[in-house]
Amino acid sequence: MVPPKIGLALGSGGLRGIAHIGVLKVLRNHQIPIDYIAGCSIGSLIGALYAAGLDPETILKLAKNLKKRHWLDFVIPQMGIVAGERALATIRLLTKQKTFADLKIPLAIVATELNSGQEFVFTEGDVARAVRASISVPGVFIPFAIDDVLYIDGAVINPTPIDTVRNMGADVVIAVDLAHAGTVCSISNMFDVIIQSIDIMERELCKQRQPHCDILIQPDVGNLSPSSFDTMDACALAGELAAEAAIPEIKKFLSSQEYSAAKPDNPAHLIATDN
Repeated sequence: MVPPKIGLALGSGGLRGIAHIGVLKVLRNHQIPIDYIAGCSIGSLIGALYAAGLDPETILKLAKNLKKRHWLDFVIPQMGIVAGERALATIRLLTKQKTFADLKIPLAIVATELNSGQEFVFTEGDVARAVRASISVPGVFIPFAIDDVLYIDGAVINPTPIDTVRNMGADVVIAVDLAHAGTVCSISNMFDVIIQSIDIMERELCKQRQPHCDILIQPDVGNLSPSSFDTMDACALAGELAAEAAIPEIKKFLSSQEYSAAKPDNPAHLIATDN
């Protein structure tokens, strides 16, 4: 029997995307192979690092040890308040300047073309530039220009790229959605306002694509700030708990014959949270 190809869709969610690291850790510990990864925004960053060969523990250590100054270079507001050059340099360092062809796992990164409003999926070229395009939260990061085209956060159009990883060739799609719970913690700064506003939009967009995945993992991160650098351990733990809850059904699904009939119009097989 030919094993199914497994695709992982990692969604947006600000710094709550550290939950993706916990999910990756659990999938690895249970020997669930990942054949394809599609990422959006913070999901594109975590996905790129994992596809480049970094293990979840190393990614979390890097996230905790890298300070705000490595990511944020504030400028006089024009099209955003963060220039993004530091972020690009940091991403390029962490991914070792790899191209998509150099990655250990096939990767797709979702961004949005600002002028046309169309989704754009990066699958070739410089990984760091694609991630920089995908993390360009409107109002925070200055849109990223590639060949005279301006790109902003992929979350504007496809926050959890389920269909993208399916189109890559995945027979089974595991999606990690972070926008489902909203934000129940206090909103205390401009970053929170912007990310919460995008989250509201994302929840409606995600509902349209959820039926296209087989396993939907939804970490309980609503009580954690999407802009805080101090909640990374809690975010990673939320991802671990939600993924552990999903493991029995993931294994059951993979060992059955259902995967051979997996189609984009099938309903989601499981929704797992850490509640």
